[in-house]
Amino acid sequence: MAITCPAAWRRRSRSDRILAIAALVLGLPGCDPGPGGAPRPEKQRFDSNGGRYSIELQTTPAPITVNQPFDVTVGVAPKGGPAADLEVQVDARMPAHFHGMNRVAKVSRGPGNTWKAEGLLFHMPGHWELYVDITQGGVTERAQLDVTLK
Repeated sequence: MAITCPAAWRRRSRSDRILAIAALVLGLPGCDPGPGGAPRPEKQRFDSNGGRYSIELQTTPAPITVNQPFDVTVGVAPKGGPAADLEVQVDARMPAHFHGMNRVAKVSRGPGNTWKAEGLLFHMPGHWELYVDITQGGVTERAQLDVTLK
C-alpha cells in the first residue's frame, strides 16, 4: 500500500492511515523494493496536527524492529510562511503504557530544512506514537505518527 500524494493520504480514514504507516515502517508487502529486492518504505508525508507544516519522514534502518536503535530523517516545510528559525525535536511514547522511550534522541540540523534524530529505540512491542515537535517564533506544533510493532 504505497502512499503517493498528500491529498490521497488525507482522504483515507484514520484506521487506513495507521495500517499504511505500519506497513511502511515495518516493510510489509506493498512497499517499494529497495536494492536487492528488500522492502524499503517510502518517505512518509503528512501534515502537523495544526496544519502549519508539511512533514517528510524516513527511518533508517527500515523497517523498525523491537529493541534495535534507529534514526529518523525529517524534512519540514512551513505552509504559507518563511522557513526561518525552525527548531525540531523528535520523541516517542507508548500511550497505553504511559511511558516513553528509554533514550533521548540526539537531533541535529541537516541541509535545508532537514533534521536527523539519532539513537531512537522502541524497547517493546505494541503501539507507539512518534512525535515531531516543530518550534518557530516561540510556538510549538506537533506532528505525530502511529507505529505498531509486533
